[in-house]
Amino acid sequence: MRASFFLLLPTTLFTLTTSLAIEKRHNHAWPKSIRSFYTAVSNRLSTIAPDTLSSLTSATCNIGNPSMPTIPDLPPVTQGLTLYHVAIGRGTQNYTCDPKDPNSIPVAAGASATLYNTTCMSSIAPLAMAQLTGSALSMPTPKGNERLFPAQAFVSGQHYFTGPAPTFNLHTNSHNYGIQFAGLLNKVPVPEQMIQPDQNVGKDGSKPVPWLKLSSSNALSDTAPGVAQQALSSDGSPVEEIYRVNTAGGSPPKTCDGMKKDFEVEYAAEYWFWGR
Repeated sequence: MRASFFLLLPTTLFTLTTSLAIEKRHNHAWPKSIRSFYTAVSNRLSTIAPDTLSSLTSATCNIGNPSMPTIPDLPPVTQGLTLYHVAIGRGTQNYTCDPKDPNSIPVAAGASATLYNTTCMSSIAPLAMAQLTGSALSMPTPKGNERLFPAQAFVSGQHYFTGPAPTFNLHTNSHNYGIQFAGLLNKVPVPEQMIQPDQNVGKDGSKPVPWLKLSSSNALSDTAPGVAQQALSSDGSPVEEIYRVNTAGGSPPKTCDGMKKDFEVEYAAEYWFWGR
């Protein structure tokens, strides 16, 4: 499978010329997660032969067989499915509280995020990819069609909720990767040993939201009347499963004490789309 490649040209040029300077001169100006990201990219680039490196800056790349992150109890991808798209989501998890009961628990009320295309990066630089959600969360949310720092990834779509259904709209002015309406299959909390303050915990102390396995074929037809449950990809293959992994931030406080009726918690996550 070949996919659009938006990452390595700007990142390659930047990392080769500035990664050392970042480590030595800007040790306090850059968050640790960003320094780790560029270090991982630089290390990966140093192992790539020059002739291969030049081909990676072309308009397309071969995504090969990328390995999606996993944790115990998260079911694997259904046999026969192949990778269709990978994106980093950067936005907010939304919650509501009962203003009359400060001891009540915040209730999830959907999410809103911009999705950034990291499909090729997932195969070419997996170690850097693993650092990206923490790096993205430590920086301000990009505006409009701004690229996602530090990967310089372009917008691939939007994530929001249509009624109770998670929705992934991968249709923009520059491409159409389809629209997926998903239903929850599995929800797995992030193990405590994987929670690291300098990697996947928000500035507000919010822990990473659970990892998820979603099924586009499980979306309820009455969630979005008149819209097909499965949105076909550009090559005619339906996206059947979507994973949210490598999450950073997004979890609410334990109680509603001191919280507004409606509030948001910033987060970032990897989204992997699988189809036939």
